[in-house]
Amino acid sequence: MLISGLEAVVIELECKCLSFILQNGNQTQMVKLPYLSAVRFSGDDAGDFLHNQLSADVLALAPDESTFACYCEPKGRVLALMLVARKLDDYYVVMSGSLVAAIANRLKIYVMRANVKVDVLDEMLVAGCHGRDEVSSGTRLGLPDSDDALLITDDDSAVSMDPGDSDVWKLAELERGVVWLDSDTSAQFLPQMLGYSSIGAVNFRKGCYPGQEIVARIHYLGKNKRHPRLLCSAEPISVNPMVKIQCHAAGESYPAVVVDHGKRQDGGSCVFVVSRMDPELPAEKIEVEGQLVSLVQV
Repeated sequence: MLISGLEAVVIELECKCLSFILQNGNQTQMVKLPYLSAVRFSGDDAGDFLHNQLSADVLALAPDESTFACYCEPKGRVLALMLVARKLDDYYVVMSGSLVAAIANRLKIYVMRANVKVDVLDEMLVAGCHGRDEVSSGTRLGLPDSDDALLITDDDSAVSMDPGDSDVWKLAELERGVVWLDSDTSAQFLPQMLGYSSIGAVNFRKGCYPGQEIVARIHYLGKNKRHPRLLCSAEPISVNPMVKIQCHAAGESYPAVVVDHGKRQDGGSCVFVVSRMDPELPAEKIEVEGQLVSLVQV
């Protein structure tokens, strides 16, 4: 499967909701996502504050609505991908657990005299759950264009802790184009390089936010030459973020940079990369540390 970051790709990816169901008798369980953490923003100015800091139109959110958003540095590079959800007058933000402390502290610097309180919910876990039914414990954050949700809770009694279940959920995220950056990949890519406009994380019509001028200029001038791709193999691939690999197609080789990867249930792997390769050109093999690995279409 190719993820090009173009609007057309949304049609294909929206058919693959982040659907994951674990059955325990007749009870649908949830799966712990240990790579995610949550922050609560409260106070009269919380919505305005997040709207001015993030790439999405936060003020357009009605209660119980959510959106993906980028938090960028002044040069337009993405510091973190976030899920932002409005719950009454509060806003809940989910992001990579490896970034949450640094990002929260950075945002606190810009609160100044605004009526905003930033609380990192260290005591809570983030779980993935399927369906629109209300949950008995915790705060449910619906995922955009999906029946699935993230749940912020301190009750792990109905949550699967099996790492294999988390792998299934993460692979579904990668297939949809949801890539949570970590400490290695933060501040390395523009939103367009990661295809974040495809998942609604960038609103090009809203006002200023850090990096907005550069992000908008590249969008309107069409100068983005690097695109995301999801490359899958029936073989296991062990590769770290920011490692450079080669994509082979039609007798040519194209450099790519690894952003994230996931495990397939058949024992194979999927690698999310950014490359200058034509997004419409199917990759046939990848070369990782001198080893050629054949790809499969999913």
